[in-house]
Amino acid sequence: MNRRTARPVVAALLSLVVPGGGHLYAGARRRGLILFGIWAALCLGAAAALFLQPVELVAETIGWPLLASVLLVNVLVFAFRVFAIVDAGRQARGSAVALFSVAGIVVAAALPHVAVGYMAVRSYDVLTSVFADEEPQSALPARGLFVRPPVRETRPANFQRRKAPRARNAPAQAAVPSKPLEASRRIVLGSADWSQQPWVTILLLGSDRGPGQWGERTDTMIVAGLQRKTGRAVVFGVPRNLVQVPLVDTAGSGLPPFKEPLNALYSFARTRPELFPGGSDPGATALKQAISRLLGLRVDYYALVDLDGFRDMVDALGGVEILVKERLVDEVTRPAPGETKPRIDVYPGRTYRFSGRTALAYVRSRKASNDYRRMARQRCFLSALASQLDVLAVLRNFVTLASTVKSSVRTDIPLDRSLDLVRLAAGVDPKQTLTETFGVPYIARRRRSDRYPIPDMRKIQAAVRDVIVRPERADRRHIATTAASC
Repeated sequence: MNRRTARPVVAALLSLVVPGGGHLYAGARRRGLILFGIWAALCLGAAAALFLQPVELVAETIGWPLLASVLLVNVLVFAFRVFAIVDAGRQARGSAVALFSVAGIVVAAALPHVAVGYMAVRSYDVLTSVFADEEPQSALPARGLFVRPPVRETRPANFQRRKAPRARNAPAQAAVPSKPLEASRRIVLGSADWSQQPWVTILLLGSDRGPGQWGERTDTMIVAGLQRKTGRAVVFGVPRNLVQVPLVDTAGSGLPPFKEPLNALYSFARTRPELFPGGSDPGATALKQAISRLLGLRVDYYALVDLDGFRDMVDALGGVEILVKERLVDEVTRPAPGETKPRIDVYPGRTYRFSGRTALAYVRSRKASNDYRRMARQRCFLSALASQLDVLAVLRNFVTLASTVKSSVRTDIPLDRSLDLVRLAAGVDPKQTLTETFGVPYIARRRRSDRYPIPDMRKIQAAVRDVIVRPERADRRHIATTAASC
């Protein structure tokens, strides 16, 4: 390539990288500095909008207004870059062959803008398909965070508790302080403004919908609570086999206790939608209300994913590394027709990178384990998945991930709340995360006919309150942190 051909191509390439760079190379210094200054201002403006824009303001425009804004800005930036590239080639005054090469550079410049436009439109389609249009009305009436206010003991003004006599030579026990968190009243009661509510709670559901499965059972039921401005989070694992769980409706009216295991409530409620009004999905509404009543905790939203979607999302995110704590050899329900059953064969003390199928077997296996250890693995897996989330992997597999989310995820989270929840989840500090699984210590008794466990609701609700308001007491009751349990 001779000098007359090369100069315009080099100038165009430089302006492709940095608008104005090709003009400086071609000798048009003043025009180059102006274009470079405009580009720098655009970059600074984008950075300010990304890092300084209040989430509440962005949330108000999410949806069609935000999509239109992104597409308009994308087109304007592309037009500016095309002008910089073509004008730099003209300044260098090349041959017709050089100008043809400049046209190819323009096409190259268009590719990322086409990708941004596609991702914006596709994201809008997924968001509007998955997220709800308005705030759900399926949460139980609550006074702040708790469905039922704490029971306070009333005593006469002159009441004095008598100390039980201590046996001779018995060692005195040191008093262990158990003060509630500072401003715990505000923590519990919250605010009428949703954006100022101290806590947001989400019921995470994993269904076994797949080939050969009758109905749709929610074998994974986890309530996650996120506290604003602190990084605190709480995670409660609800056993799938609890029976005699009280049912209520959104007005707080009592219904007969559910006789079947709790994981069957989703399918039952979808056959009796008139009993569970207030939400678009009666199955999820019934579970939100039943688990809310069980824990004594307000449940704001739910999010549900099925087996096929779980497998595909893990694969799209590049897999997950897990330090295994127990020997597992098992195979579980196939996620889609025509597939073999996912299998796992791992040893304790080793770190594995799980694909979607192996991860599915890991979180569902209970042949050589039990429901409570499986629930602990599920919590640990979710924690590992969140901590290892790779933005580049999301971008590389955007098309697959978007299709999976659209077809396999259901939620009643409103679209205008989604960004706030993402921000809350990203700010969680694992060291301030308390987890509890309501296993054997929280069983009142077992049903004689089939030995299914009946929950001790008073004990469960007391533990929930301790985790949220008195985390020191929760620690003394051996409620493990996420980091320690995983």
